[in-house]
Amino acid sequence: MSMKSILAPIDGTATSNGVLQAAFVLAGAFKAHVNALHVRPDPKAAVPLLGEGMSGAMIEDMISMAEKEGNEQRQKARTLYLDMLAKHDVSESDMPLAGVDMSASWVDDQGREDEVIAHHGRLADLILVSKPQQDNEVYTTLALNAALFETGRPMLLLPPSSMTAFPQVVTICWNGSMEGARAVAAALPFIKMAKTVHIITADTSSTDGPVGENLAKYLRWHGVETESVFFSPAGKTVGLALLSESKKLGAELMVMGGYTHSRMRELILGGATRDVIENADIPVVMGH
Repeated sequence: MSMKSILAPIDGTATSNGVLQAAFVLAGAFKAHVNALHVRPDPKAAVPLLGEGMSGAMIEDMISMAEKEGNEQRQKARTLYLDMLAKHDVSESDMPLAGVDMSASWVDDQGREDEVIAHHGRLADLILVSKPQQDNEVYTTLALNAALFETGRPMLLLPPSSMTAFPQVVTICWNGSMEGARAVAAALPFIKMAKTVHIITADTSSTDGPVGENLAKYLRWHGVETESVFFSPAGKTVGLALLSESKKLGAELMVMGGYTHSRMRELILGGATRDVIENADIPVVMGH
């Protein structure tokens, strides 16, 4: 798989800058196109029980206020996009341009954030999503769930710190799962371009011994040499242990399958994916 179309959903808050910055860094490395997607909420959705116990004037005021806030967020997102275009000297086009390696386009759509992101994400090679942050937790959580569960495409989870260069050290969290296999397949463009690749496997009851060498053998067919690490979580949860081991190895990007157990089980009991989403301080490619 190649990375030629990158979807960068932005809402105009501070995290949007990091999403766009990462999108253009990756587009430069992959010679790809960036679709900067801004979703305009339907102002009518601001009235949860339309007409019940509310006068017509109250309803109109609520819709007008929601429309005004939506326009303000759109303008903030649009300004960030234009500033990033200028910063990276990127050509703007919604079609491939002869002799141009990197391009971008502004995509403006209206509807529910998760539904719109899922719709556009199904035709992207990679979807960039910021870790949920306090200032826009609802939006980033909706974007994350849509990207991971509703598109069938890989997602890149981004920490608050900006990505300023292409990641050169990659760790692959490997337990032999189907979700892990999808993540590896999706991340092959990253893996092939990295200088160092580590395969890390946590010793748990659900891991059938050091399985990393099997993946290492597969990656050799792609011209990638790796180092396998089989380690004990040593009292940490699996997700935190994987992050800790990646940090110890100097990783600038982590690859892992998302929700190898049921999503409901992880939401209730906790799990590796949930821990990584909440605590990752490096970008993470996830496949589900």
